[in-house]
Amino acid sequence: MSSLEENAKESGPNLPQELPTPTIQSESGISIPAVQGSYCWGGMCADYAGDVELLEGKVPVSVLVGENISINLSTDVPPNEFTLVEYVNGEARPISFREGSFQFAQEKGTHYYGAFIGWSSPKNSQVSLGDSSFAFVIRGVEKK
Repeated sequence: MSSLEENAKESGPNLPQELPTPTIQSESGISIPAVQGSYCWGGMCADYAGDVELLEGKVPVSVLVGENISINLSTDVPPNEFTLVEYVNGEARPISFREGSFQFAQEKGTHYYGAFIGWSSPKNSQVSLGDSSFAFVIRGVEKK
């Protein structure tokens, strides 16, 4: 048994065995696919290219500008860390994420996003129980 598994058993949070897959949806019901990025989960780690590179060749889903976008991780235990960024001119800009959602950009065009989520031991915040990252791309369109 790895020390990661031992730590998970010691700490007691009910994290799923499988890597959580985010469900991303606009308030009007449009499903937005996520691309899995780097992660460490269940004693296994994988390292992938950066968020923008992961999205190369992906067709952005069209969403109305200004809509709320929800991200559901489908885990019983909320993460200790959740960082969401939008890439603008090659620069990662933090996005305010509250109660499972954020407000999509007001500008038309293609928007690239990346997220990092992490769970740590309730006994020791320096002990990671697992983390994951994912990226998604949205095209903002005007209301008709």
